[in-house]
Amino acid sequence: MPRAVIAIALAAAVAAIAACGGVADGSAESKSSAVSRGPLTEAQLTAALPVGSDLPGFTAELQSAPLLEAQDIVTTGQSACRPIADMMSVRPRYPRQAMVWATLRPDGAPEAATPGSVTLTSHRGDGAAAGMAELKEAAVNCTGFTATSQRGWTHRFIVTRLPQARVGDDAVSYLITNVKAPGGEGNVMTVVRTGSTFATYLLPPTDGESQPVPESVAARQHMRIRVVAD
Repeated sequence: MPRAVIAIALAAAVAAIAACGGVADGSAESKSSAVSRGPLTEAQLTAALPVGSDLPGFTAELQSAPLLEAQDIVTTGQSACRPIADMMSVRPRYPRQAMVWATLRPDGAPEAATPGSVTLTSHRGDGAAAGMAELKEAAVNCTGFTATSQRGWTHRFIVTRLPQARVGDDAVSYLITNVKAPGGEGNVMTVVRTGSTFATYLLPPTDGESQPVPESVAARQHMRIRVVAD
């Protein structure tokens, strides 16, 4: 599956492809130790990224091309929704220090089906914790917004809160739907914080139903990041 297709999917299907949940409170020790060690490097994130059958129920494939490019600057005039728009943007409020990603194909999925993805990003200082707090607030208060990208598109999105997820040091899930998406199908975005690192999962609908990433999968990836960080 070409990188450009996944990039569009990460922007919640802004081109017609045919990024509030709850938290699991992490200890102060885990939060402070992760910050004091500094953000993970690209090499460390790559080591933590799943490959093959590392995550139950999926086949992961490392992608070498950048997911977001210089022109992928996404903005919105609705401040309550800015943290969600930031998930699509190469220039978020809390900059990413490194980013790697892999496609996630559910076991047994047709070859032609659009895969999901997992993206690992590292952040300086308390950027990940602060960004997560704002993203959770946005998932509660933002129900829809219009976003514009320097790539040349403007789209309207609907945001729907999803049930609480208890995984990692902190987590949030929401359904984001492009109003022009075929059949009105959206994509589930789940963001899990492990110290100063985000694991962001984007999964397309399965059999017409939008589902967040299984907690067993997110928990496995959380431990993979912790092993590398330690």
